[in-house]
Amino acid sequence: MTIKATQKESREVVARFVESFNELRYRKKVKTKKEFCEAVGIATQSNLNRMIAEGSTNEPTITNILSLHRVYNVSLDWLMLGKGDFMSSDNK
Repeated sequence: MTIKATQKESREVVARFVESFNELRYRKKVKTKKEFCEAVGIATQSNLNRMIAEGSTNEPTITNILSLHRVYNVSLDWLMLGKGDFMSSDNK
């Protein structure tokens, strides 16, 4: 795998992470960026805003990703690979 492909895939994960905030807001599971950031361990809303900005190199940490899964039951397959449903089917 080339580095460019890795960077592209990484940006896709960031896009799905940001999309998860929008989807959770739509589903009324979260109300504000601040609430979302606190729940998944993002230090400030501006860090999320940087992820939203196209061309940004900001990425969620593994801890942020695992917290998103644990707190909101977002599927890791969907988030990391773009496969399956948004919500995880396990009941953890």
